Amino acid sequence: MAELQRLPADCTVDDIVEANQRDGGVIVDGWLGPGLLDRFNAEIQPWLDAWSGTDSGSEASDEFLGRRTRRLQGLCAKAPSFVEIMLDERLLGFAEAVVGPISPTLILSNGEVIDIGPGEPAQPFHRDDDAWNFARPAAPMTVNTIAALADITPDMGGTLVVPGSHRWEPGRHPGPGEATACSLPAGSALFFRGDTLHAGGANRTDRRRRALSTAYCCGWLRPVENNYTNIPLELVRTLPRRARELLGYALYDASAVGGGYLGYYDMGDPMRLVGG
Repeated sequence: MAELQRLPADCTVDDIVEANQRDGGVIVDGWLGPGLLDRFNAEIQPWLDAWSGTDSGSEASDEFLGRRTRRLQGLCAKAPSFVEIMLDERLLGFAEAVVGPISPTLILSNGEVIDIGPGEPAQPFHRDDDAWNFARPAAPMTVNTIAALADITPDMGGTLVVPGSHRWEPGRHPGPGEATACSLPAGSALFFRGDTLHAGGANRTDRRRRALSTAYCCGWLRPVENNYTNIPLELVRTLPRRARELLGYALYDASAVGGGYLGYYDMGDPMRLVGG
């Protein structure tokens, strides 16, 4: 059975990057401290209680997301402590190292609570890079983390990962013993590349599987989450400058590597709109 390496809470960015280069993913135990974990869980609980179902306008999308799975986006507005998480130096360092060969900047692709209910079936295996399936980049376009907000076991829907699949040719599917189901104590996190095969597992228990997905992608991509509509502009203006940049309020400037510019605000720097 394939397994992923586990790193201690005091691991470095280099440790995370090295394990990902080899296996396509790695588990960091104790990534979120107990205090931050408690605050975040308390902030999102009222929003989860008020959740009214998934309705993206696409039947295929809703089926993929899960009919028994509660999901929250717009976390900067719903859970102020998420800003701490999205600015984590190791997460950003990992993202910069992985997508850096094809993008000089990052943007938040999504910050999403994923609360898988009892009886939810497993997702099909997929790569996060598949969201931009017409691109053929020389490096991954995105990285993701799945952080356990409560203890997660394989039978609760622990994320299924296929170690080494970032090196597979297109169209290859995992066979018996090639996927591993992640066991994550609360606060631990799976760090993985956008070209690694993975899937949400089936929840065969009577408990909910609560996790946080935080993903970054190339600054020149349209992200999975529409942060411009999910985060009120008045709130964006109160956030640290780095957070505003990661939410998309910075001009994409690739002139240093022979590229162009994206994201003008009235033919100027969008930071002007949010007080930069």
